[in-house]
Amino acid sequence: MTSIDTAGSQVSESEISATLVSLRERFEAVRRGEIQRVCGRLGNLSPDQRNAIDSLSHALIERVLQTPMAMLKSARACNQAVFVLETVRRIFNLRT
Repeated sequence: MTSIDTAGSQVSESEISATLVSLRERFEAVRRGEIQRVCGRLGNLSPDQRNAIDSLSHALIERVLQTPMAMLKSARACNQAVFVLETVRRIFNLRT
């Protein structure tokens, strides 16, 4: 396991990976909840309509997560790993 030393603090790759997983899980839970809420209001949807909603919501989540995920991944190689990791955890209220 590789770790990154930043001003006396270390961030392991497993900590970064755990934060990436937590971030994705947080957004996926929000996505599922919103789909359930909206589908309840829309009534009976065809399989094609459900697939369209699912595809759209997945695409939105991927776009929103793109920058924070890239920042976390690049934090492995920079001297601000602790700062980036803690910032993402605080912004998205993640517990890892």
